[in-house]
Amino acid sequence: MNMRGKQYEVGGRSAKLILTILLLLYLVNWADRSVLAAVLEPMKIDLGLTDTQAGLIQSVFLLGVGLFMFPVAILVERWSRRKAIGLMAIIWSFATFATGLGRNFIQVFLTRAAVGIGEAGFATGGVGWLSFAFPKEVRARIVGIFNIGIPVGSAIGLLVGGFIATQTGDWRIAFYVFAIPGIILGIITLFLPDYAILKEQETGTDSGFFKNLFRMFKVRSYVFNIIACCLWMFLAFSLLGWTPALLIRAYGMTPALAGSIGGALGLMAIVGAPLGGFLADVMQKRYRSGRVLYMAVTVIIWVLLTLAFLMAIGLPIPILITIGIFQGLVGASLSPISQVLWSDVLPARFRNSGFGMAACISFLFGAMWGPYFTGAISDALGGGAGGLKTAFYFMLPIALLAALFYFIAMKYYPADSEKVSDIVMSEK
Repeated sequence: MNMRGKQYEVGGRSAKLILTILLLLYLVNWADRSVLAAVLEPMKIDLGLTDTQAGLIQSVFLLGVGLFMFPVAILVERWSRRKAIGLMAIIWSFATFATGLGRNFIQVFLTRAAVGIGEAGFATGGVGWLSFAFPKEVRARIVGIFNIGIPVGSAIGLLVGGFIATQTGDWRIAFYVFAIPGIILGIITLFLPDYAILKEQETGTDSGFFKNLFRMFKVRSYVFNIIACCLWMFLAFSLLGWTPALLIRAYGMTPALAGSIGGALGLMAIVGAPLGGFLADVMQKRYRSGRVLYMAVTVIIWVLLTLAFLMAIGLPIPILITIGIFQGLVGASLSPISQVLWSDVLPARFRNSGFGMAACISFLFGAMWGPYFTGAISDALGGGAGGLKTAFYFMLPIALLAALFYFIAMKYYPADSEKVSDIVMSEK
């Protein structure tokens, strides 16, 4: 990668343009993920799937993300963010289209794996890119804005996917529709301004690169954040994949109505994600480990609200929605702040690859198992709303353990983050 003697611009129009395009892509990214949850029940009936098979279809997507997140993150780091992310968007969009062509369990299983592979390095590359485009002092709120793509994209996938499935009577059409915007945005991304690492940060051979990269496991706040993410993501991705199906079973809703409620609850995170980023930045100014403390407290509150939400299943829908609003608001900042914690302690040389390594572990040992175990436990308990609801109860104590590891990370985070420099140069 060639260099110019000009430092990469921090802030300004180019940074805002990058944030806008990446936010739109993250929206499409999560819409493509969530549309499956919206049409899961009609697809399950049409293809004759068990809950375990339906859970496997969700988990194989997360497996694809987890397995390829690390190698793709290295590709992004050593090649180009704009080129890699643009190609990712095009690949995952074509795989989304192919999902609608599936005619049996194996075909849908394979296409969802392909979607996961296509999306594998997007979040790591996007956060790494933004971490250099904006000043460190506002990093949490910028990543919080970026992560608005999660709730908005999820809401669009649930709302529009459920609406299309209900109106057309064909769950496949939703996948065809959602494939288009990702291709368009992927092409636009190929022309965004990118950054390059300082020459003095490019030292060492490839073997030296990997040797130094794996030294990141000596950064203790980095490791404890990984462990915590594995624990709360186990529950979070179970809720994401199965909540619409639970509402359909418990209340006899149509996919459109269940998707609308799920999407509306998800939209609460439009406020929660940036607000959480703002609060985490404020706490960081007051306490040396303020961002980590924010995560520890937030996980506890989120788990308790999730328990309240599950206990409200079967009560009048307005009560359920009210609890769900608070649960969505509180939980919305978990992902962006955990990403910021990794960015804060990773040097420029390993910002994307180290993030990818951490996220890869979090998906492979946390997120991907949640949907599968939820479906398997549900089948073992006889399925239906009761089986799903009880399966979720098993997840709660696991997620609560995440808070313990965030409290431990608070001891090491200040020293780890103070060693990091954010100076990079403009790409030629």
